[in-house]
Amino acid sequence: MAIDMTARPYGVLGRKLAHSYTPDIYRELADMFYVRFEREPEDVEDFIRGNEWEGVNVTIPYKRVVFDLVDELTDVARRLGNVNTVCRTPEGKLLGDNTDYYGFKTLVEHSGVDVAGKRVLVFGGSGGAGTTSRLVLEDLGAEVVSVGRTGEVTYEDLPRFADAAVAVNATPRGMFPACPDAPAALEALPRLEAVLDLVYNPARTGIMMEAERRGIPAFGGLIMLVAQAAAAVRRYTGREISRERVVEVTEGLSRRVQNIALIGMPGCGKTSVGAVLADILGREQADIDQELERMLGTSCESFIVSSGEDAFRAAETTCVRDVAKRSSLVISCGGGVVTRDENYPLLHQNSLIVMLNRPLEELSRKGRPMTARHGVEELARQRMDRYRGWADLIVDSRESATATAEEIARIIQGAARDRADAMDAAGDR
Repeated sequence: MAIDMTARPYGVLGRKLAHSYTPDIYRELADMFYVRFEREPEDVEDFIRGNEWEGVNVTIPYKRVVFDLVDELTDVARRLGNVNTVCRTPEGKLLGDNTDYYGFKTLVEHSGVDVAGKRVLVFGGSGGAGTTSRLVLEDLGAEVVSVGRTGEVTYEDLPRFADAAVAVNATPRGMFPACPDAPAALEALPRLEAVLDLVYNPARTGIMMEAERRGIPAFGGLIMLVAQAAAAVRRYTGREISRERVVEVTEGLSRRVQNIALIGMPGCGKTSVGAVLADILGREQADIDQELERMLGTSCESFIVSSGEDAFRAAETTCVRDVAKRSSLVISCGGGVVTRDENYPLLHQNSLIVMLNRPLEELSRKGRPMTARHGVEELARQRMDRYRGWADLIVDSRESATATAEEIARIIQGAARDRADAMDAAGDR
């Protein structure tokens, strides 16, 4: 049942909030109507002291500004020197809290790494998010080292800290839309047990994907975002939200915002299956070949004939970079997307990659210059291992595009139900 709301809404205060997941999180956690308050710096004080909100979260760049505008502070907010949650006390005072502390603590605990007595590097440790991370880690007994572009310890000094057990990215490096990216490489840190990244969009940042390649567990910031929202709900309404519910909402949101990228041989049905799948899931479809033709001003076939395959592949990578950083899409890739290694992280950063597996004799050949030039069998020899290596899920084509799309949706939705059932069973024990 929905929370009994006042006439004033709850919401998030920031400058640019178009891509914020926060309204969805509050709706999922507490059935709460929640809005975005976009304000310029000169309007923040009037907004905070005004009456158009009941409770408000504060995001960058206003956390430290609001710290000086509230009437009272919680101990955590005072220790951190910034505020991310403001509510009204029964006496009408403005109380500033910082639920990011609880959010990051949840992220650390969710990683399963016991940081007590271990060295932890915090990239961007002098910033607002870094200050929060350092305080939590120190309270958990870690030996914390702040790393920055300048200061006592810089990224060039990482070889001195080869015994570090955990690296935390508390910088915005790798955040949408400047992704994939990373604040530093990890080759100087051979003993890492985990990488924690406070960035939540995209699902996998550059540093997380490097950790993955090195076999190091990596955890993104989405669960921190959900957990801090749960703490804010408690502050606003008194309602307690369990850790299990935080994990459930995190996983559900992650599934919804990650793209589904279809790969496979030319003519296997990526465009037609993608259109049906997008309709089933209520998503937008982005067809890379169609996007390329708009970008190039001509057909893919004509461009390959006039400019050559290398130029076409370079343009394709540019297009994939632009499209794949977005969220909640069904992306139909061209058959040759796997021929350039750099396309994999562009897709992997925010997508479930699904290979459509169709018998070679059933592949459509019309209007496909690469198929005409090399032949189906030769293309399959060159690419099939790559398709399989890139894929998170391989689905055999069915009798129609609709049937194939329905099978993909069934697998994805079934996996989600299985996880939810397992979580419910664990909660019953």
